[in-house]
Amino acid sequence: MMIRFRGVLAPRIRFSFNLYTSRCNSTLSDSLNEVNADSITPTLSSRDSRLQPETLKGRTYRHMLKLNSDVAKAINNNITSLHLPNNLRRVAKNQFLTLQEKKLHQVPKTELEMDSHIASFFLHDYGSIFQVLTDLKNRYDGKFSPENVLDISMGPATGIVAFNDVMGPEYRCNKDSVILSGPDMQKRAKIILSRQFNEIPSGAVEETGTETDSIRGDEELVGEVMTKKIKIETKLKSILPIGKQYDLIIISHQLLQHEKKFPLEVDQNIQRYLKLLSPGGHIVVVERGTPLGFETIARARQIMIRPERYPDEYGKIPRPWIAGNSVREDSGFKEDSEIEPKNYEDSDYHLSIVAPCPHHRVCPLQTNNPNFYDLKEGKKLKYCSFEKAIKRPKFSLELKKGKLLANKWDESDPELSDRNQNMKLSGSGRRNGNDYEIIHFSYVVARRSMNDKDTINKINEMRKNKDQCKDKYQVGSLGDNTPDTWPRIINHPAKKKGHIILDVCGNSGKIEKWIIPKSFSKGIYHDAKKAYKGDLWGLDAKTKLPSLGKISIEMFKKLEKKRIRKLRQERKVKEREMSEKFNELSSEETIDNVSQESIKELSKIYAHFYKDKVKVRKN
Repeated sequence: MMIRFRGVLAPRIRFSFNLYTSRCNSTLSDSLNEVNADSITPTLSSRDSRLQPETLKGRTYRHMLKLNSDVAKAINNNITSLHLPNNLRRVAKNQFLTLQEKKLHQVPKTELEMDSHIASFFLHDYGSIFQVLTDLKNRYDGKFSPENVLDISMGPATGIVAFNDVMGPEYRCNKDSVILSGPDMQKRAKIILSRQFNEIPSGAVEETGTETDSIRGDEELVGEVMTKKIKIETKLKSILPIGKQYDLIIISHQLLQHEKKFPLEVDQNIQRYLKLLSPGGHIVVVERGTPLGFETIARARQIMIRPERYPDEYGKIPRPWIAGNSVREDSGFKEDSEIEPKNYEDSDYHLSIVAPCPHHRVCPLQTNNPNFYDLKEGKKLKYCSFEKAIKRPKFSLELKKGKLLANKWDESDPELSDRNQNMKLSGSGRRNGNDYEIIHFSYVVARRSMNDKDTINKINEMRKNKDQCKDKYQVGSLGDNTPDTWPRIINHPAKKKGHIILDVCGNSGKIEKWIIPKSFSKGIYHDAKKAYKGDLWGLDAKTKLPSLGKISIEMFKKLEKKRIRKLRQERKVKEREMSEKFNELSSEETIDNVSQESIKELSKIYAHFYKDKVKVRKN
């Protein structure tokens, strides 16, 4: 069977796990050490050495991200190359349009849809998870070493791929990946994970050593892979495990699958996942950097720490999560509402927000309704999201080329008048386009406190003495002067003549403006110029005041009611028009005398009422 990829015809190749892993073992260890381990903890440059220690400690990971080269080759050679390029672009175009319309990822069903999903969204998801996990690891200064890891996604174990690269090729632990797109996506996850050194079973090198002589070191294995024989360390699952707890849980785009079910679906899903978190473990939730993604993250944060129950509490005192409280064996099975203790001091499950929030108060940007952003007055509503640049590998560059996902090649360009030159450029991406893309994401990282008696007593004691430290967490403060409560920069610093303006989310629970003139301090002014959106700010400023922009929730509620009322009126008018047309057609036309125009009108009428019935059934 012949297939076409990269503009040429090539035989469809099937190769076994032995040939695949022998190629992997020969080059992977060196490449991973060079690309990932050194890039996460680089030595300070001469420019960075001028920065103050607080600035360095609060900085997010700065370097441009790059996908592991062996993983990129596997996707390019063994997944995307199995399809005609235009077919892949056509499906990718439809997936992007669906994402733009419905604002949520749709579960891919066919093999072509799965491969297109990987080509389109894998890089974005990998980059956002990699950035969050890298910052989390750097926060703990090398003491971040989870033993049991769980990834939940619809992609090919993207969280595990990013986790492996963050921790380095030699790191080993127990890993489970719940893939909700079916067994075909699990096969693709096997292909990708098998290209990472810490996914190869310890005895695989010895088993395949006899066949390595038949493969040259510079050969690229292209074609379909026999995934049945692939053995990896990560256990791939289709459903959530029961009765097991994890030190790290990574959730990407899984809290909300239906926009109309917000926030009920978010509440149910985050509670299911929190029950799997072990004492001292972390849960990482990543969504797209859109208003709906931010509201999903904000709602998950609200369920975790319930800030509305503690209006007078400042700082980051761990909050009890009642639904996770232990139940005695002799009490039998009880629902979450029945196990709620009479006193919060009885709870042995506490959560605290690690990032990005420097406080446990109500989110100042949360509206609790994603529809507000679609209103004309809500277009300028601010929401919390972050961004990062990631270099595009070959499969991503080729996907963006062509008339479906990028600009057409300009054949009239005098530089490309030679046809042979046009052929050489085929498949190399869009001319004069960037070889990187900017990913936007929203996230939250929470940590479960230990559940021993000493820790619980300490938390209860902190809560009793909460009024003593209230003055530390007012507008303009640095809190307890640790990265846990340093203000987070949520917008790009505004560089004016002679001063810098920082928009920060402060530990007071408000959006604040910090102004740093050059006359205040040359060192602080220099660091403020080098600050970036997403950094923590651990230095002082001359002027610190609350932001004047406030969200009028009541106004938006009234506007939302008007929008719903208008939609209902439009729907009634449409139904009345359809009914009148149907009556006219049925009275004027007989069965023997039906025109072509009448048939078209009837089809529109029946289609309208059929769609309404389908919507009612789904709801």
